[in-house]
Formats: sequence, structure tokens, C-alpha cells
Amino acid sequence: MISGYDYLNIGFYFLFIIGVGVYFSRKSANTSDYFRGGGVMPWWITGASAWMAGFSAWTFTGAAGKIYETGPYVLVLYYQNIVPLLVIFFFTCYRFRRLRVVTPMEALRLRFGPATQQFYTWLRLPIQLIFSAFSLNAVSVFMSALFGIDVTTTLVVLGVVVTVISLMGGALGVAASDFVQMILIVLVAGCTGVMALAHPDIGGFTGLIDKVPSAHLEWGKIARVEFIALWFVALTMNTLFALNSLSDEKAGKYMMAASDRHARNSLIIPIVGTIFGSIVWILPPMAAAVLHPNLAAEFPQLRFPNEAAFLAIARDVLPLGMVGLLICCIFAASLTDLGGMLNWGSGLLLRNFYMPILNPDCPEKKLMTLSRWAAVMLGGVLIAFSLALSRYRSMGLFDLLNQFGTSLLMPLSIPAFLGMFFKRTPQWSAWSTALIGLGMAYIAKFYVTPEMFAGIPGIGGPYLPEERTAFGIIATAALVAPVCISWFFFSTLFYSRSSDAHKAAVEDFFLRLRTPLEESETVVRSENKGFAATIGRMCLLYGGFIAALVFIPNTNMGRICYAACGSVLFGVGLLVAWFYREKNLRGTNVA
Repeated sequence: MISGYDYLNIGFYFLFIIGVGVYFSRKSANTSDYFRGGGVMPWWITGASAWMAGFSAWTFTGAAGKIYETGPYVLVLYYQNIVPLLVIFFFTCYRFRRLRVVTPMEALRLRFGPATQQFYTWLRLPIQLIFSAFSLNAVSVFMSALFGIDVTTTLVVLGVVVTVISLMGGALGVAASDFVQMILIVLVAGCTGVMALAHPDIGGFTGLIDKVPSAHLEWGKIARVEFIALWFVALTMNTLFALNSLSDEKAGKYMMAASDRHARNSLIIPIVGTIFGSIVWILPPMAAAVLHPNLAAEFPQLRFPNEAAFLAIARDVLPLGMVGLLICCIFAASLTDLGGMLNWGSGLLLRNFYMPILNPDCPEKKLMTLSRWAAVMLGGVLIAFSLALSRYRSMGLFDLLNQFGTSLLMPLSIPAFLGMFFKRTPQWSAWSTALIGLGMAYIAKFYVTPEMFAGIPGIGGPYLPEERTAFGIIATAALVAPVCISWFFFSTLFYSRSSDAHKAAVEDFFLRLRTPLEESETVVRSENKGFAATIGRMCLLYGGFIAALVFIPNTNMGRICYAACGSVLFGVGLLVAWFYREKNLRGTNVA
């Protein structure tokens, strides 16, 4: 299944990532560097990091398994991100950066006070660890299926590797590797899709459409249009509040940007990637539904064998050695997601609990040491959560992640989103709204059933399995959103009773939001001025390595795949290295 050339690709990738971590471990002089890259990142680095944070190995496992079963239906999930991303572009990305803080939770302290900061710190951290456990499970499923190793063993080994790699470079190392890995993932996934369509038993795009299971194109067999529409609206609402809130770790990505302009321009990559990249992801699993109608027989060691759909088609169509590159891509997606979480989580503990509560005068050098120990501790907790999830989960990663996200993230996100636009609320407005929202989510999960609406035209029974799954998300959004929004605005009646200190802090918060951050305000230290050019050289190195793989004994089409992937990555590196070298020679103040 795995050739020596695949191991060559895997070995080079790990040497590359370890080298990046070691190199950038010396570049983080303080916690601002370690947790947000010093706030000096150009838009294309911030954008790549933000997009990479939006997906993980789940894309190649959980989502692929759902596509294998239902086809383009999953585009509903991907495209519900477009409206939230547009809201970030027009309204929130530059607000995140203008707050001039190191972590999002520090912004919550500015807006709602220390009690809310601590409430969100200790609630968001375990929730995010559970989400990351989904990601670690996803990559472990893939690796277990590929190498034939027990999932538990794979979980532990990968968890240790991710922890060791991620704690070295901090935000600088994560951002640098994100850009290279983003290009690599798009290229290899694109090659997989093209080669899948070129397979003689598929016969191109029209052949794929003719041969896929009928449920892929006849969505009525999956769910009624009313349920699909409501599911789309519920997912959009959840993502809108989550991505645009001060409680979400992805807000920290925009805090990396060098200015308002860079923060806004960074949305180009996530928006374009969502629109066009989603089409790339769905082709291989759809082809797998044609070529591998019984994945359970091929992967008996997996509890949910459909989650190996992407791997199954990759083994069929990719040239010799490129499955190893796909493995690197899947691990890259996981490393971005999990490494970013460990970085965010250690920042959460250090700058939002240890500093304000235990040691306000802690020197930066000690904070840096404690940050790395915190990452190690969180890595251990992540592995434990992943093992528990692997043992006890009873549904696929796709549906489980969506339901979990709606139930827990929406109640926390709504007040953290609204608080950036409406000021006349007391200190307790955010945490009280979140608690009430969590209560509503509990009621929706355990007490609201589809049978309660059996007589309503369009959504009455009998119910298809997918409709029952979608109902949980729809009911949660329908209960949580209006109740949380209503309570948040109800709290404005008590703003006049707030202390003068709180009112002054709120005014300062909104003054920051109104004050643009210009590039001249961002001071770039001399050792960081070549950061972008360094990323260009990283692309040159990796692109050159992939291009050299044309000498692997392959068909002409296989050699073309390597040549195309290597040339694109090398070309991007050449352009970036040259452009920023010229910028630095002219003394331009840009990262």
C-alpha cells in the first residue's frame, strides 16, 4: 500500500516542519510574537492562516465520508461559510485588529470585565479541546486505515508529534508553515480530483454524474427541501456568530495583521478558497462512491469505514509516491488546526488567567517558558479527550461535529459578537446570556423532538434519517438565537446601574474600535523584517523537492502531476522571495 517513495515524501515533510519550528523558536522574543506573530503579518500570510484554521483532517475524513454517502449535498455546509466571511470582511476583521490585544479573551476583558474573561476562559478551553479531539480523531482514522495500525496507538503517537512540533515555533512558525501547506494541500487535492475524473471507470465529469448513486443528485432521497433550507440557515447563523465573535480563537488570526488594510485583504484567500476549493474536495469521495461501493469490506478496522473514502480513491489514481504527499497534506491540516489550538490555549491560560490573577508582574522570559509548558500540558489533555471520543462516539464525525458546534458555540458566540456593536450592556450581560443559551441548547437537544411538529406541512413526519439529524441543529438554532439575542438586549435596561469604571472601560473599548490601525503604527523589528521573504524561500525549497520527484518511475501523467505541483510551489516562492527582498532593500516597513 505504501511505497518507499511515499516514505520519502513523509520523511521530507517532517524534516521540513521540524526545521521550521526550530528556526522560528528563536524568533519569538515575547508572548506577542509567540501568540499572534507580533501583529505584523502581511495580508496573504494572515489569510492563509485563517483559511487553514477553517478546516482540518476532518475535510479528508468526516466530510469525505458524508460526501461518499450524499454527494454535493455537503456543499450546503461549505457554502454557508460565505455570508459569515463577508461579514468578517465588511465589519469585524479590522475591529479585531484595532483592539490591539494579544489574545481574543483580553478583548472580552476590555468589553465586559474580568469576570466575563474568566468565565469564557474556563468554558471555552475545554470546549476547544473537545473540538480539537475531533480533528485528532479524524487524522488518526485516516492514518490507521492507511498503515493498518490500531486507532488508539495512532492517536497517541500523532498527539505527541503534534504537541512537540507546535510548541516550538509558536504563532510565527504556525503562520509560516500554513502558507506553504495551504498551497501543497490545494495542489495535491486538485491532482486527486483531476486523476479521479480521468480514471477509465469514471470517464470524466459527465461520466461521474452518470454513475454516482442516485441519492447524490436526487436530494429528495436524503431530505426534503424544507429541511435542507432550514439546515442551511441554522448552520449559517451558527457560523456567523462564531467566526465574528471575540470568543472565537479564529479572531486571533486577524489580530496578527499589520494594519486595517491587511486585516481586510486577508479575507480574499478564505472567501476564494471556500467558493472554489469546496468543489475540489467533493470530487474524490464522489468517485470513491462509484469505484468502492463497499468500503466496510476494505476497511473493517474502522467503526465508520466511509470516512476512508478519500484515501480509497487516492490509492487508485495518484502516481507512485504521491499518496505520501497526501498524507503530508492531511497531517498539515491537522497540524494547523491542533497547533493553532495549543498555541491559542496556552495563550488563554497565561495571558487570561496566570497574568491577571496569579502573577500580573511576570517577566516576559518566564511567560515564554510557561507558555511552552502550558502547550505540553494541553497536548496531554487533548490526547486523553481524543481517546475518550474514539471509544464512545456513536455517529460519524460530520454530523457529530455540526451538532456539537451548534449546541456549545452559538450560546457563547452571540453575546461576544453583539458586544462589538452595542455598548449599553452591564458587565454580566455576556456570561448570563451564554448560560441561558446553553440551557436552551440543552432543552433543544433532549426535550424537543421532530414528532412535536408532525402536523406542520413540509416538516411533518415520517422523517428520513438525515432529516432527524438536521432537526437537532435546526431546533438548537431556533431556540438559542432568539432567546440569547432577546436576553442580551433586555440587559441594556440595567446599564444605567453599572459602575463608572465599567462605563469608562466600555467607552475605551469602543474608542479602540473607532481608531484605525495604520501600518506606520506597526513597528517591525529588524530580525522580523525578512519574515515574508523567508516564507518565499521555504516555498522554493519544498517546490524544488517536489519537482525533483519527476524522476520517480511513473507514467507520463504521474510525472506531469509532480512537475505541476513542484512548479507552482516553486514559482510562488520565487515571486514572494523576490518581491519582499526588494521591499526590504528599499527599507519598506513591511513584514
